[in-house]
Parts: sequence; structure tokens; C-alpha cells
Amino acid sequence: MILHMKIYDIPQATKITINMVHNNQNQTVEATVLTRYGDGILITPISCNGQLIDIVSNANFEYVEALTDDKHVFQADTISRVDFAGTDFHVVTGREIVIADNQRKAERYNVQIMGTAVINKSFSISVVLHDISMRGFSLMVGKNSGYKIGDKVKVEFAKDESSARMAMYGIVVREFSIGGYNAVGCEIENISPKVLSFIMEKKIEHAKKTTAMAIFQAEQAAVV
Repeated sequence: MILHMKIYDIPQATKITINMVHNNQNQTVEATVLTRYGDGILITPISCNGQLIDIVSNANFEYVEALTDDKHVFQADTISRVDFAGTDFHVVTGREIVIADNQRKAERYNVQIMGTAVINKSFSISVVLHDISMRGFSLMVGKNSGYKIGDKVKVEFAKDESSARMAMYGIVVREFSIGGYNAVGCEIENISPKVLSFIMEKKIEHAKKTTAMAIFQAEQAAVV
């Protein structure tokens, strides 16, 4: 059974980085979780270009547990401005995207990285790069819909906060659902040396984990 972490279970004083699209521009903003607010969380006010945001419906963020290093990816359904005790704050509602093991393709490497995507050179959306391989990748696109087979996609992402962003290009080949949210599978059309290096890193990490698990299972079998 797969359990979802409720968004309001994120501890107070947690720092989060929100990846969103506002006025058709990619934005990354920092905020601090203050307290539970209904089914969501109250966070410190967020601004873009010096102005407080009224409402955003295309965003995601991740929370990493300090003790376990477990990463939780949340799709934000809405980020709305509220007056709380005479002061402006924002409320975030949404839920965690949980991936079942049987939804992962064996040849692909699960990455769960926030990024942005431009569809058909026309509009930009906030996405989560779900998995990647030498031939393709999958994107979780939240509640966004309307994609069709053959659409061109440009994806930009960074492997961590201290790394430069990299870009790759693909074409949509299938539509599906992950954790109740829309997703698209893409074939890679153009891969840069940076992206290729990133995939190779993930391949090595996957091989190490697989080897470590095999050793552990063998040791457990020997004990029995």
C-alpha cells in the first residue's frame, strides 16, 4: 500500500523552493511553511518582480525529510493570497505525487526533478521530470492537459540547486496518469553532452543500488 504524505504534515519552519509558471514566465521562489491552514499550508508571502502574487495554479515543490533524506514531490493545486490577521500571506493546497514501483519502466531511471517545459514553442508550464533514459523521458504535468501525440517539448532542469540548468528536446509519444495527475512520455530528439552525462550518472547510481541490494539479499539468504 502506498501512503501519501499530506501537504499539511510538512513541519513548521520548513524552507521550500516553489517552481511555478506565473504570467507565462518560469519562476522559482523561496518560502517558509508557517502552519496548517485548512487542507493546506500557510506560507510566507511570495512575490514575482517585486509584486505579491494573487493566485497561481501551475506549480510544484519538493520537501526532503531531515532525518531520513526521503524526498516528497508535491503538486500544488493552488497558491492563493490571503489576509491573515491583517498581513498578507499565501496558502498552498495540493498533494504528494506518489509513484508505484510497477509504474516505472525498467530501462529508465527515476529522478523526480522539478523543471519547466515549453510545448510547441508556445507556452511554458511547471513540470516534474519523472524518469529518463537514453531514448526518452516522462514528465508529470499536473492538471495541465490538451497535449497530443507529436507535440514538440523543450525541457529545462537542474540536477540540484547548485548546478546549472540543462535543456533537452523531445516529442510526445504517449499520455498517461501518475498518482492521479496527467503525464506524458516523450522520445528524445536532441540530447546535449550535459544531459548525456546526467543520464550516465543515474545509470551508475542505479547499478550500484542494484548490486548493493543483490548483496544484501544474498547475505540474508545465507543467514536463513
